[in-house]
Order: sequence, then structure tokens, then C-alpha cells
Amino acid sequence: MNNANFFGKKFLIIICAGAVLYSTFLIFSDLTFVYERIINFDLKFLPLILITIFASWMLLFVRWIILTKKHEIHIKTKESLLVYLSGFSLSISPVKSGELIKSIILKNNFNIKRSKTVPIILLERFYDILGTFAVAMIGITFLGLDSGIVLFLVLALIIFIFSILYSKRSFKSILWLLTRIKYFNKYSTNLEESHDIIRKSSTTQIICGCTILTVLFRIVEAIGISLVFLAVGFNLIEFFQLASIYSASIILGSISMSPGGLGVTEGSFAGMLTLHGFDLQAALILAIIIRFFTLWFGVIVGFISLKLLNLISGKTKTGFDD
Repeated sequence: MNNANFFGKKFLIIICAGAVLYSTFLIFSDLTFVYERIINFDLKFLPLILITIFASWMLLFVRWIILTKKHEIHIKTKESLLVYLSGFSLSISPVKSGELIKSIILKNNFNIKRSKTVPIILLERFYDILGTFAVAMIGITFLGLDSGIVLFLVLALIIFIFSILYSKRSFKSILWLLTRIKYFNKYSTNLEESHDIIRKSSTTQIICGCTILTVLFRIVEAIGISLVFLAVGFNLIEFFQLASIYSASIILGSISMSPGGLGVTEGSFAGMLTLHGFDLQAALILAIIIRFFTLWFGVIVGFISLKLLNLISGKTKTGFDD
């Protein structure tokens, strides 16, 4: 399967759906107000925002290095970085499942078995859940909501995930459900062989280290988001509230299973901002601009990384052949 097929109709549909969704948000806003905010975007903040967001990704890249080195996957740091960033090209998939393209690239470019790399990508999602929930919990506390129920649900979720990781029977049951989904069916053999690899990457030391890196990623990302507030001339809310509110909106977007959390992440983020006195249309504008930097900027960088991999190796493919 070539690039054109892999990034074919479904990808274009998602792009179009995002454009329609954002257009709808803007249509129901005061267009004069929207225009004034966009045209008055302070460009001196643009390099700072891009650098900060990119720096946040480097924390996740360190996490990627930890997980790959644990399983003796050794490629040059430059190439490993490009492989990692290439996964962003499909981050507009449900729960970032499109990042499995990294496994395909490692197989086709470096002859690394997908049974070795697919579980690493699944573990990345697991550590995303742990770290993002941790940051979101701060916001729940600040908002004055009863955190007891949420804490219980988070704890239950963590226990559930661990039971899957450590129980071969539970793992196979979840695997059977996943293979009912057409997208994951092509990975079924790789997932069956991955249980031991997942357990090996779930030591206390690795779990703590990777979760802390995810928390730091969300905090640095929040610095970039706060710079967006300043660039468009909106008043800032308390920093850790901002970090946790955005994390909570990311979680809601993931739960919705919409591609990249489109619509749900922006809407929930805007809704939570209104609880802090923001006008809804102002909050929606902020949400759309912020998502450009935290989501679509990554998609652009992902495609650039794919192109650079092509230039370096001359053999990057996106086929599913072993």
C-alpha cells in the first residue's frame, strides 16, 4: 500500500470534516469579533508558541526512546526522531490509533518486527492516560467538583488496564474485541505476540518515569497554550487550571472516539472556559486557535518527517506486508 492509498479518502474526509466543524463554530460566532481577534494576533508570540509546543513533544520523544531501548530497538537518534514525529501525521485518528504507522515504518525501513513495536505504541497510549488524568485531576480540584468519584473511576481504570497487561487471559479477551474492528484486524498477529513485551515495559520504574514525562509534557504544552492566550489578547486563567482543563478536554475527546477528538475537545474546552467567565464565542475562538498549534501543527510536522524519512532511506512505505 503506497502513501496515496494510506492517506487516502478517509484522511481527506477527516480534514474536510474538521474544516466544516470549525467553520460552523465560526458561523455561529460574531464574525467581526472573530476577524478582530485573528487579525490582531501578536506575531511576536508565534515563534515562542511553536518552539514551546515542539519542546513538549521532545519530552514524549524521551519516553519513546526509553521504551524502544528497553526492547533493544537501536536506530540512529535522528531517524528515531523522524519515525516518532511521523506518527503525528495520523494523530487525527480515534485515540491516536493512526500512530501505529510508526510500527509500519520501523518494519519497512529498519526491518524491526511489528510484534516488537506495536505494543510499545499501545503502551504510549496507556502512559498518555495516566499522565493526562493526573493533570486533569488538578483541574477538577480547582473547579470545586467532588473529586472522590472521579478518583475512584481513574483508579478503577488503572487497575483494569493493569489486569489486561498482566493477565494473558484478559489480554486475549481484549485482543479478540479489538480484532472485530477492521482497522486493528491487520495487527492481530502482532498483538498476540506482544503480551510479554508489554509486561516487560510495565515495571514500576518505567511506569513512574513515563508517566512523569507525560505530566511534564502537558505542563510544557500548557505554557504554549498560555502564550496563545497572550497572543490573542485574552486574560489568562490560573496556569494549573489551564493545564488541567485542557487535559480534561483531551480526555473527553478521546472517550468520544471522534478523529483527533474533533469537536468534542474544542467544545468541552470552550465550555470549561465559560465557567471561568469567558464569553462562549471567545472561548470557541481560543479553542480553535489552540488546537491548530496542539493538533494540526503536529500533523504538518508529521508529514514533513515522513518526507525526510523518504529522502534519508529512499524506501519509506506504508504497506502492511511483513
